[in-house]
Amino acid sequence: MRRLAPFLALTLLSACGGTTPTASQPSPVTCTDSGTASQDWPLPQPPPSSTPPIVSATASGDTLTITFTLGTPPFQVITQSGTQFHEDPSGNAVNLAGTDGARIVLTGFRGDQANYKGVKKLTSTGPRLLDVLELGDFEGNVDWAVGLNGSSCANVTSTGSTLTFQFIPDA
Repeated sequence: MRRLAPFLALTLLSACGGTTPTASQPSPVTCTDSGTASQDWPLPQPPPSSTPPIVSATASGDTLTITFTLGTPPFQVITQSGTQFHEDPSGNAVNLAGTDGARIVLTGFRGDQANYKGVKKLTSTGPRLLDVLELGDFEGNVDWAVGLNGSSCANVTSTGSTLTFQFIPDA
């Protein structure tokens, strides 16, 4: 019986999940090709206003942040090899720094007023995001060109009235 008690205790401890808990793995960051308007975004378009609906655009590191007056609009991110883009509506060719690019198309704006009055060209120190240029504000769309160092995609988050485009290596 003396030998049976330690054996039973060891068996009981082993059966109670004696394995070491594993640390939870963070979710991998994924590419975002498009997104819908937030509930606060006034569809089909914002009302006429002397204040443009795009409040600001900033680039820092590998992140482009665009802030709006209320909510966030629908968007699409279109990646490409090369950094040549065409301005909207003129069609003039523009070249940005980098080897690859992305076009960000924001929709759901008014076509009869300026939707952004801020700085048209932004630069960043990267290492991935290098240049951002507003390509056009035409027929309810506001288009941005992004010059990137290497094949990239955007992980996009929508928080309040801000869209954040984090450029990451394209897998």
